[in-house]
Amino acid sequence: MSSQDLRRCFGTLLLGLALASARKLQTAVSDVSVIESAATYAHDDGTAVGQTDPGWWGRRVEILLAVMSRCPDARAAEAVMDEVLARVHPIANIRLIYIAEVVNSTKEHTYGVICKHGDLECAGNAQQLCAQYWSRQAPAETGLDPWTRAWDFIKCQNREYEDLGKFSLANKCLEEAGFFGKRAELTKACWSGPDPVPMLRNSAREALRHKASVSATVFVNGEYRCTRDDDQWVNCPGGSEVDDFVYTVCDTYRHWGRQWPEAVCGPEPNPLPKAR
Repeated sequence: MSSQDLRRCFGTLLLGLALASARKLQTAVSDVSVIESAATYAHDDGTAVGQTDPGWWGRRVEILLAVMSRCPDARAAEAVMDEVLARVHPIANIRLIYIAEVVNSTKEHTYGVICKHGDLECAGNAQQLCAQYWSRQAPAETGLDPWTRAWDFIKCQNREYEDLGKFSLANKCLEEAGFFGKRAELTKACWSGPDPVPMLRNSAREALRHKASVSATVFVNGEYRCTRDDDQWVNCPGGSEVDDFVYTVCDTYRHWGRQWPEAVCGPEPNPLPKAR
């Protein structure tokens, strides 16, 4: 075989190896889009995995609730936020963090935190954190907000709050909220395995950083907004009605793009409402 033939064969071999590597890389990327690291969720900006942020118009205003899953005030606040989301969901994202006391040992406290309403609440907090995480771990779907499944899961649990934290209710609500196949398996594995300990601790630390000790405390775009305590809204600059929260979200979005999001929020109020 001539040196020219050898070079031709060697070139063909290299081309074959390159094509095989490309196929493996494509498969790996596909797998990564389904199973993301927990660090991704910790820095989630409200955009679905696989979706790029095209600028301010692609951002979402984050409504953050610091709660305890079995707390009546949490359920009341979540019911109000559900009405808010029904009106502003195209420009909003909702996320829940959980108020608890972090402990160093898991020997006496299985979840690594102490929850005010007991271990059943810790379990409920963990289930909701896992649902929030895996709700987002997939490519964006037309007409479905990245937080939708997790929010439906939480609302399902709230309808049977006496059993909130029990695995039987969690499994039922997972199916009702549209978690199927691999997504359902991974969510169940999340709350049944070791993941809840670091997730609950990180969540409790985030609540502490926000100085949120009362369930439920509401933040919009990182700024304190309102507290639901003892069956009433307190310390609410900007008001505590659904319309007031809607205005806060819409006004925050307006400041990003210097334009009122009329398609979502309707005509811009004139004059602007005064803080209450």
